[in-house]
Amino acid sequence: MYHISFLGKDSLNIVNGIVFLKIFMCRSFFLPKFATSFSFHSMKKIVSVLVCCLCLLGASAQVDKKYSIGTVPVVNGRVTLQRHASVSGVGSQEVFDKTVRWVEGRFVTPGVLKAKIVETDSATQRIVVNAEEYLTFRNTLLVLDRTRINYWLEITAKEDGYDMTMTRIAYWYEEERNGGQRFCAEEWITDDECFNSKKTRLLRSSGKFRIKTIDLIDTLNKELNSKF
Repeated sequence: MYHISFLGKDSLNIVNGIVFLKIFMCRSFFLPKFATSFSFHSMKKIVSVLVCCLCLLGASAQVDKKYSIGTVPVVNGRVTLQRHASVSGVGSQEVFDKTVRWVEGRFVTPGVLKAKIVETDSATQRIVVNAEEYLTFRNTLLVLDRTRINYWLEITAKEDGYDMTMTRIAYWYEEERNGGQRFCAEEWITDDECFNSKKTRLLRSSGKFRIKTIDLIDTLNKELNSKF
């Protein structure tokens, strides 16, 4: 009997793998053709080596710094991703004008499901857009794993640069399966919700959302920055 009640959900797959290996090895070594070649003691040694290999593999899986602890801050109760870009020799008005043109072009592309410019304020040199698009986790001939992401993007022009903020992030996952699942970033991609109990590894279920969301704001920042 294997007791797993003391383990977190992130350890369950390793335990199941160990159980499978032990069952497989036991069945294999008790077959007549293997009985004369291997002793039960030898089998236990082999299983122990395999278990150690699994543990080492799990321990070596480190989180990329880009997605590590602290990269998804919560500000005033909301997940808030922020980026700042420096643009040498460009005044705030030019930054604002180019940002407006970029927003008007970027958020009408085929990859965007819907978008609305909520605010364009030349006085504060701020533009806010509410958009929805797909984040694709896996796309093969047989599998399409993706989610809708809805977010607010705020960009404020500065002298020699701009500030970009993504917030009010929500997901609509597996929409084709009985309406799918809806959840917000605060309950899914924060440090508390997205890592294993020791905070050393991203959980498979929510970790992919964290990774793709961070990738999205970095892509948006790179696209805008390329206009200067």
